[in-house]
Amino acid sequence: MQMTNPASYADQLGSQPARPTSAWAWLLGRRLWITRGSLAIIDQTLISGSNFLIGILLARWLLPAQYGSYALAFSIFLLISFFHQALVLEPQRVFGSAEYSHSAQGYVGLLVLIQTGLTVVLAVTLGLAVWLARLWTLQDGLQGALAGMTLAAPFVLLLWLVRGAFYVQMVPQYAVVGSTVYCLAVVSSLLIVDRRRLMSPFLAFAMMGLAALISNALLLQRLKPILQLKTSGLNWRVVSRQHWDYGRWLLASFVLSWIPGNIYYYLFSFFSGLAAVGELKVLINFTLPVAQTLTALSGCLLPYASRICQRDGLQALRKLIFKIACLFAGATISYWAVLIFFGAPILRFLYGGHYGELGSLIPWVAAGSIPWNLATVPTIALRAVRSSISIFRVYLVTSGITVLLGVPATWRLGLRGALMAIIVSNASALGLALLLMRRELRMPWKRET
Repeated sequence: MQMTNPASYADQLGSQPARPTSAWAWLLGRRLWITRGSLAIIDQTLISGSNFLIGILLARWLLPAQYGSYALAFSIFLLISFFHQALVLEPQRVFGSAEYSHSAQGYVGLLVLIQTGLTVVLAVTLGLAVWLARLWTLQDGLQGALAGMTLAAPFVLLLWLVRGAFYVQMVPQYAVVGSTVYCLAVVSSLLIVDRRRLMSPFLAFAMMGLAALISNALLLQRLKPILQLKTSGLNWRVVSRQHWDYGRWLLASFVLSWIPGNIYYYLFSFFSGLAAVGELKVLINFTLPVAQTLTALSGCLLPYASRICQRDGLQALRKLIFKIACLFAGATISYWAVLIFFGAPILRFLYGGHYGELGSLIPWVAAGSIPWNLATVPTIALRAVRSSISIFRVYLVTSGITVLLGVPATWRLGLRGALMAIIVSNASALGLALLLMRRELRMPWKRET
């Protein structure tokens, strides 16, 4: 089975009729776009759904303090993985769909080698965190959770990279195959471990790494990357420089984005203990399905938006962004409307009767989640025009509000105070992102031809 030629795929998208005469003709004219979006949602649903299920199962199986240790360890992994996301994944979506669309295997091979170097740094950093946890004799599973994360991180990050390569090459069906294997492997292995009553934060991360290893073996066989630092038309120094120039502001942005999303875990561990961290994680779990679905669509739409901007200019990009905004707003509002209405019984069902007292806080979580999800739309536009410094400014303001308001609010009001601060900071992120997008899309773009 041969991969679709990315250039010919883009030509098919660009040749669709502008004014279809019927709904059926409209669907036929956009069947490739609809197929890609559907596959992206399926792929992300399998990956994020399995991770969401892991969170639910661990909340049912582990003690609250152990579950809090898992949440803390995972937040540390997210912080460190931002180096990989900013310097490898995000530039891959932009440059892989434009400059390197005709040398996909060599480009992916270079990224695999570059990521290997980053993974070594990541493993050393995580190993240091394990050593510090042991030195400080931290209990409740945090040391084991960090050790398991150290083992799993290289394989999970590689899975992100190879799945992203299929999106850039516009054949997301292969990413769906890999995510299906990952989902089946991680869920079945966790069920086996729990059946033997061996479940712990360490084994939870270890099973994630094992599932990613199996999926990677399958996807790399299909992808066939050329693992050479220099190939025809490609040089690792040039590629690294491009990724660094584009990703350095994103790296700072991602580090700052970690603050509003994860600092509350540490505030609760300091003010209230690890059990309170587990309660916060239970509520945050509800934000994951819609957030990760939109992330999947963003990963699919960003290469297309970048190509539209390069080929057709800013006016075409503005039209595309408006359509994306309508789609994302409808999906987000519909999701939370259902969850608010049925939130309490869903909470009791998912967590086996535990955490039922948190049901009244679901509308608060929704009020913070909706603006954060909608802020994804202007960031797609800002990435497409390669204004990564604008994204940095958004996260800088959001992080500042989180620190100034979130710390005292959490200290004085506990969980409700933290949720209130999240609402304010996320609404600020949306407002600033819209202002910056409006400015960038009105300015003459130097790459426009």
